[in-house]
Amino acid sequence: MSTQIRPMSGGLHKGEWWIAVAKFDDLLCAGNRWLLVVMLAIMSVLVSANVISRYMFSFSFTWVEEVTRYMMIWTTFLGCGMALRVGGHIAIDALAESVPASFARCIRALIALILAVTIVFMTVLGAQYAEFAWEQETPVLGWSYGVIYLSIPIGGVLMLLHLFMYAMRWIATGQWDRVEGFDPQALS
Repeated sequence: MSTQIRPMSGGLHKGEWWIAVAKFDDLLCAGNRWLLVVMLAIMSVLVSANVISRYMFSFSFTWVEEVTRYMMIWTTFLGCGMALRVGGHIAIDALAESVPASFARCIRALIALILAVTIVFMTVLGAQYAEFAWEQETPVLGWSYGVIYLSIPIGGVLMLLHLFMYAMRWIATGQWDRVEGFDPQALS
């Protein structure tokens, strides 16, 4: 016989809420990761096809360079949150590693707060910039530059979500999320 957990006063139990947050976090990471993989695959196919076409048939698709450039911008901003989770951004952690654990947690909490405020400013300014550039068009395809600059606020919102989902664990432990095959410490 299974026991049912009933919601308290119309909401979720504390355990159910954390399960829902964990599921959202898993979906966020998986969706973000697959979006990046698809975009990078499309860029690779387009650039490869254009190179082959240029050297084998002496014909180049003029729009490929523009499309892949803008896809690279989108990929950069959409990938910032994933890089944040694994410690892929530049960081100096010598101070936090040289003080007692309780003080290190305070330092990491302050860093997370500064990151959040900075990302909020970036998101707001990015939205304003996208709105400002909405009427300007790209040279080859005639797309709105505002669509391209929307990558800034959308990437900012994603980065805030990733920060929110991972900050408490990072503040408490100082450890980044682990991704198989990627070790940011090995890059330094």
